[in-house]
Amino acid sequence: MRIAGSKTTPAATFVKEVTGGATRRWGVRGTDLGCPTRLADGRVAFFFGDTFSSRGRHGRRWRSPVMLRSTTTDLRGGVEFESAAGGRTAREILPNAHDVRELPDRESAGTEFTVVPADAVTIGDRTYLSVVSVHSWRSRAWPTNFTYLAWSDDGGDNWHRSPARWDNLGGSLDQLWTMERHDGYVYVVSSAFDRTHPGGMILRRVPESCILEPAAYEHWGWDRGTGWAWGRPATPILPGPVGEMCLRRIDGTWVLAYFDPTAYAIVTRTAARIDGLWSEPTVQIAGGDWGATDGTWAQIYGGFIHPASTLDELHLFVSQWNTTTGDPYRVLQFATRLDAG
Repeated sequence: MRIAGSKTTPAATFVKEVTGGATRRWGVRGTDLGCPTRLADGRVAFFFGDTFSSRGRHGRRWRSPVMLRSTTTDLRGGVEFESAAGGRTAREILPNAHDVRELPDRESAGTEFTVVPADAVTIGDRTYLSVVSVHSWRSRAWPTNFTYLAWSDDGGDNWHRSPARWDNLGGSLDQLWTMERHDGYVYVVSSAFDRTHPGGMILRRVPESCILEPAAYEHWGWDRGTGWAWGRPATPILPGPVGEMCLRRIDGTWVLAYFDPTAYAIVTRTAARIDGLWSEPTVQIAGGDWGATDGTWAQIYGGFIHPASTLDELHLFVSQWNTTTGDPYRVLQFATRLDAG
């Protein structure tokens, strides 16, 4: 697979802040992530991580994950939301232990600090959500307990945790997911949850009808005798470390957006085939210092693609969190244009 240096000139332009005051009516002010997925009825669901009804990262009514829905069709003016899972107040859509002890032994009972959404895909009338059980935020390694799939058949109002689960065996590259459908398969690009882990990203696929069967997933990998092929041992397709990712097929082109902690930027790559060569990374939003006036954005992460995006008008949702003051803690919308060549 191609590995190369990134183009460093930021390409995306800021559209608006989509959370905060605009989402206060649902008890959502301080929040992050916001990965969007189209539901069966055409609306777009946004899945947010640790969420508070007050400004900043540590406040009132801690919930995760939560879900808001949008019917915005003209993305140029920015996404607006029209409803929440839970009704008047966005509720926590899946069980979360909220165990703040962050015990050192991951096998101890009650060691789930929080759960956060990674990505979702809709197949027929059902939406599947990939969820990460986080053991602790204290360590730079951000150890996870496991990743599992949940599902909803009613537009996200009610969610059910499935038995499909992938345990973290120590640096496992199947913890942080992004997934997309194509030709009867769900393709999954995943990595370790740890942004310092150099393991990179791996690629898997599973028939749509078997998405809840871990044994049905096959890896794209390298074998000395046959080269790259499906069903081989998992081999990283792109380098790490890596943060949040979003894989989408847009206008016949595979697009991968992700946070690159080494470049301190949200970058994109494109490919003609999911199992082919990826382009060099293009910096879309560059990280910088608080108060900078050079077009950079401080303490960014995420980088999720709106499902209505085109190559000419790609919309990215990026989180920003001031870890010193706790505020801002929000989701921002950016727009860019991709070169699929």
